Amino acid sequence: MSAFLKLSRWLELNRDHAFDLLRMYLGIGLFARGVLFLVRPETYTALISGAGATFVTSPAVMYLVAALHLVGGAMLAAGLFTRLAAIVQIPILLGAVFLVHLQGGLFTASQSFEFSALVLFLLLLVFLHGSGRWSVDAMRTRTYIPFQPYVDQFDRTGNLAFELLRIYLGIGLFVRGILFIANSGAFMDLIGTSSAAWLTSVALIHYVALSHLVGGIMIAIGLFTRAAALVQLPILLGAVAVVHFQGGLIAPSQSLEFSALVLFLLLLVFLWGSGELSVDNYVVDRPAEEEIYRHAGALGARSTMPQPLLSPEPSAIALATCSCGHGIDHQRVSAHARYSMWGAMYFLSGITGPPKEIVYQCGDCGEIIATTREPEELERYRYP
Repeated sequence: MSAFLKLSRWLELNRDHAFDLLRMYLGIGLFARGVLFLVRPETYTALISGAGATFVTSPAVMYLVAALHLVGGAMLAAGLFTRLAAIVQIPILLGAVFLVHLQGGLFTASQSFEFSALVLFLLLLVFLHGSGRWSVDAMRTRTYIPFQPYVDQFDRTGNLAFELLRIYLGIGLFVRGILFIANSGAFMDLIGTSSAAWLTSVALIHYVALSHLVGGIMIAIGLFTRAAALVQLPILLGAVAVVHFQGGLIAPSQSLEFSALVLFLLLLVFLWGSGELSVDNYVVDRPAEEEIYRHAGALGARSTMPQPLLSPEPSAIALATCSCGHGIDHQRVSAHARYSMWGAMYFLSGITGPPKEIVYQCGDCGEIIATTREPEELERYRYP
């Protein structure tokens, strides 16, 4: 339980890493798509079939798209000139959404429109959010670019990009749930007519539809976000491993890529949970913004300055010492938070729960000097 909650605290203090992982995933995916277009040109032809504009079918456009995916994808994955790499990809995805896939409709078995729209949205967020700490750009000398003040202001809001991603993902799942309830044939189109009988059962259709409907709205508003994402994971795992994996990446449908991307996003949401723009943020107290996000500097370190006493008279805890003669404010004495099982319920909301008691232990002799359940101390070490 202790390791479980330590992971929760680390995730809260490093929320920006979620977008680092997303940027890497997106870059690797675009790079792989560029390689596929060069090695198997027929995959490009299959994807753009039915395009409203004929110029997108020319070989020159195909090789240009492949080259931009190759170079831009590698730059995104490495975090090198990230915003430039993202903005170069945006016209390609705009063309895919409005010139190619929109002609086939919003919700089709190929899921090409939803996939391209999601990638376009992610590229816009990457452009706004920037490279992040796990990037080549973070190791280079910062240089000025014309739009830098605006995107920096966006980033200083506390990783707002990840919040917008969670909301977009929740709304998408909610809409998909409505579609399955209103038209069960849409679900059958997605899984195919040759699927196993249990995949076409009425019970499974209702489970998927209700999970997307209820879980999607919970993710969108940030209510028990981790629990809502966890319910979606088996559905997306089944979509990737059981339904769409047989078609492979070279199929004209983009269902495998779309399902894999949504699965990856749900894993990120499950790990990092809710943020500032969430119901959970108002239901349960969270630490101040400067304690969570990377703009606050060093986080989690216990202050070496003497702490003022909470009462005029020294308490028994303040006077207690170990065999070494160290008190609770000595630098070799550390405070450990102990949690109850209720901490898991807070974790599902994306929040570190309050500890049930604080234990002061000497690092030299190993003795426990004192324990306390005073509310002030519990709150003080809630986010160590």
